[in-house]
Amino acid sequence: MAQQTTNSSFQGARIRPYGERGYLLDQLSESKRLAIEQALSMTPPDGFDEYVIGADNLLVLFQRPVSECVLYEWLSGLQSEILDSSKYSRRIEVPVRYEGPDLAMVAVATGLSEAEVVAIHSAPEYRVRMMGFAPGFPYLDGLDERLHLKRKASPRDRIEPGSVAIGGSHAGIYSVASPGGWHLLGRTDFPLFQPEKARGTLSDAREVFALAAGDTVKFLVI
Repeated sequence: MAQQTTNSSFQGARIRPYGERGYLLDQLSESKRLAIEQALSMTPPDGFDEYVIGADNLLVLFQRPVSECVLYEWLSGLQSEILDSSKYSRRIEVPVRYEGPDLAMVAVATGLSEAEVVAIHSAPEYRVRMMGFAPGFPYLDGLDERLHLKRKASPRDRIEPGSVAIGGSHAGIYSVASPGGWHLLGRTDFPLFQPEKARGTLSDAREVFALAAGDTVKFLVI
């Protein structure tokens, strides 16, 4: 079936059919996106299968094609949750040893001293914008503009879990060993992804993943 082009709206958010069994919600405020994500995890609509988070949108997939009315009616019952989405977020402190292999290079590229890079990076309270390309990897909003750097032209073949990094306008923490092109400032032993705690469909995502969209992260220098 070809993707439809009609769309409707809900409290300023646009709802668009996406493929045969999905709907894309965009033009969402961060608080609405967070509240809808949490509600999908706790009390999903009938026939719900999974959701995929974007930077400012949310894809909701059903097990089979369903009417848009199903999603709209479910959303209409979430007004109180949307107004109080702050109850789902947490403040997480992450201790960091600032001894990463790119710290000196970042200092040179930004015209700062290494101590200034550490102080600037550890000063903000970051907001988890979305969970990224690897399980448990957080894209963190709030990086000081003085540390905005393009990603490496030649990515590393392997970056170890716990590597604290910056790339573009975001900070992040590598949750699993993987290739990557972000600049590595330090390391943390804070566990971001614990798959051994998964218990099939009964697993609580908060047990497996330390962070979720909407959480606040504060780096502590050690």
